[in-house]
Amino acid sequence: MTGVSVVIPNYNGAQLLRENLPSVVAAFREWDGVYELIVVDDASTDGSCRLLREEFPDVTLLVSTVNSGFSKTCNVGMAAARYPVAFCINTDVRVESGLVAPVLRHFADESVFAVTPNILVEREGLNQGIVRGLYGKGFLKGSIAPLDERGGVRENLYSVGACVAYDLCRFRALGGYSEIYTPYLFEDVDLSYRAWKRGWRSIYEPGATVHHYSSATISRVKKRIKRTIYFRNRFLFHWINLTDPDFVARNLFHTLLRLAVSFLWWDIAYYAAFGGALRRFSEVRKLRSSVVSSCCLTDREILRRTEQ
Repeated sequence: MTGVSVVIPNYNGAQLLRENLPSVVAAFREWDGVYELIVVDDASTDGSCRLLREEFPDVTLLVSTVNSGFSKTCNVGMAAARYPVAFCINTDVRVESGLVAPVLRHFADESVFAVTPNILVEREGLNQGIVRGLYGKGFLKGSIAPLDERGGVRENLYSVGACVAYDLCRFRALGGYSEIYTPYLFEDVDLSYRAWKRGWRSIYEPGATVHHYSSATISRVKKRIKRTIYFRNRFLFHWINLTDPDFVARNLFHTLLRLAVSFLWWDIAYYAAFGGALRRFSEVRKLRSSVVSSCCLTDREILRRTEQ
């Protein structure tokens, strides 16, 4: 390993940077290898850039002049990264010591694409580092483990983007986080699943731990807007990635069924989400073509490997 890159996307996270960035710096210094820290600022207005320049001068700061959302912000940092493994760590994540070495050891296996540590969300009682695969009513679902669950190394349906290490060459080969999901939600799910389709695995490592103040940077967004974005991006993810004929058929059936009855409880957000996804259908076709042309694992096989 010649070195490790760390990419941190930031939008108006000055307080979170002040609270959590020292723990990231300490963990990588403790590792005693070569590393670089890159913060990509997504047009913040809260003094984040000034804070970084004054208090963290060793950090490489990349500044966007236009707010572009999570996917593009991370992709900018990954494009600038110099080393073969790149960590993506959110500003709302505090890192415990001993993070780096247990995660890095998995990249000796050429089948590994992404590795997540324990990602503890105390206020929700969850360990986002463990994600089991489920499928029901036409849709794939990630089942997040309870807070106290650890166990051994396992394969995940996807790696949560709050704290994850990627094989950077493969990250770039996949085109990075898909910007069709802008401003947020499902980017990490989509990326890991597209990797799985190529046979590249997402792994959970129990010997490293971080703490995640989940969704701290979007908690002020109105509930209805967040819900609309969630459903829109869920439609997009399945249209792009499902390839097993029976999975596709069941997804279509349950989507049409819900569209037929959602008016009964005035679920306007669901209809708005479906319309928003349809308007991106030409882009969906291009992305789906890439998935289909490189696919070597079926949806059923991916679920079989990640459901236990």
